Amino acid sequence: MGKIIIAACVVIAAIALGIWVSHGSNIYTKDKVQVVVKTVNPNFGTEEEHIEWKDEFHLGLDIAGPISGVALLSGLGCYVFMRRKALHIAQSS
Repeated sequence: MGKIIIAACVVIAAIALGIWVSHGSNIYTKDKVQVVVKTVNPNFGTEEEHIEWKDEFHLGLDIAGPISGVALLSGLGCYVFMRRKALHIAQSS
């Protein structure tokens, strides 16, 4: 049971960090993304740029870091607990 918990903690940490990297490795979580839209002015034929904000979630290290940290510390705590229990059983025998 303990090995499953350790494996699950490592997987959770890896998934959180993988999503963080795939979203751009930002420090802070972003809920909007800046998009530059180019339009042609029909009167003058010139190209104009407008900045619009699109709702899009990008996970930042401010959320992914604590998630992966808690998962890794939980896995480490479970490992230490299992190791102490195994040593205690070995000394009793």
